[in-house]
Amino acid sequence: MRKLIMPLAISTAATLALAADIEVHGDVNMDYASYFDRDFDPTNAGNQDIDLALHAHLDENISLVVMGTTHSTFVDQNGELQESEVRHGLARSTAMGSDGRYNSFDFDGVQFRWDVSHQVTLIFGDMTYSAGAFNYYFWRDASRYAVITREESLRGFGAEVGNEKYGTGAFYLGASDDTDHTLSMFLTYAFPLLNHTDEHLIIKPSLDWVFGSDIGRPYTYVLGTEVDYSKSFEKFNYGIYAVWGLHPYKGKGTHSFLLEPSMNYAIFNLGATFFYAIVDKDYETEPQLMTEDQMLFAIEPSFNIHKKYTLGVSYEYHDPDKETHGDDFQFLGMNHYLYPTMNTEIVIWYGYNFTGKHNNDTPFGEARFSLGLSGKASF
Repeated sequence: MRKLIMPLAISTAATLALAADIEVHGDVNMDYASYFDRDFDPTNAGNQDIDLALHAHLDENISLVVMGTTHSTFVDQNGELQESEVRHGLARSTAMGSDGRYNSFDFDGVQFRWDVSHQVTLIFGDMTYSAGAFNYYFWRDASRYAVITREESLRGFGAEVGNEKYGTGAFYLGASDDTDHTLSMFLTYAFPLLNHTDEHLIIKPSLDWVFGSDIGRPYTYVLGTEVDYSKSFEKFNYGIYAVWGLHPYKGKGTHSFLLEPSMNYAIFNLGATFFYAIVDKDYETEPQLMTEDQMLFAIEPSFNIHKKYTLGVSYEYHDPDKETHGDDFQFLGMNHYLYPTMNTEIVIWYGYNFTGKHNNDTPFGEARFSLGLSGKASF
């Protein structure tokens, strides 16, 4: 990607500001962690993922969006440069003092948005999409983990339609960022079957299809459906988020299932994640997955001690491959959630990785005890 040179960006923003209303939106994620081996020797890591977008409203119907991003990087065991992950583990973290910890901003896309009506927006330029994202905190990064389709980008044409009453949808078509011989199409629509003050039910099917001789991935299409239900009472609230996804691998389908129930009563909260993928046993499991594990179970009871502080205790069970014995592990930890203001979260966490003596192929590597903090904000 081309570098987004800051003096040029400032000059461009100043020029646009003379003729348009300017807004800046962003998502900022950062973390720090220390991972201790059996000798209690720490390895320290720090990561960040920052996305910024400049919105210039040229008139009441036309807007221009210029996007930029910066991401910490690390060199993996194969000697390849990879983007690190915020709030994940030692295996995909940038070591403190590493050259990849601080990187410059890169140009990340441009959009022309035309609001044809209150219910139709046409988009020309760069679009990014995903479907079936996780609420589970280690797998929130949609560019790496999803039940239906991981984050993909294209340059072309798009349309976003609908409203809160009848639902919202999107259609994107254009040249994929994966290779220069790939055409991508994405289609999704969220149907609000129930839309009451105290009860909501949304069903959202999605389809991602790519065309070309060299598509840069082992599957040509992905389809699936998300179901999101919530019910509220005076003191008791609960919700269920469920996803099914299907993509082919060497002629056979890989089915992925996600169930994430949650509830709240007074100051008590309970959230859980169960994920399972049905794969073809004739081939390796890892290439068929869009996650790290074939099966995951995680549960976290928590208590709202204060309106700005929640204390949670989490348990996780991971099994990367059901056909391989001895590769599973468990993690037990505590999370201190701080909410300084709206759209801002700081988490102080620590926990222990329960795994076999010879199993270091986990997100925590050789580390057993680990602690750290992470922060995220949207504006």
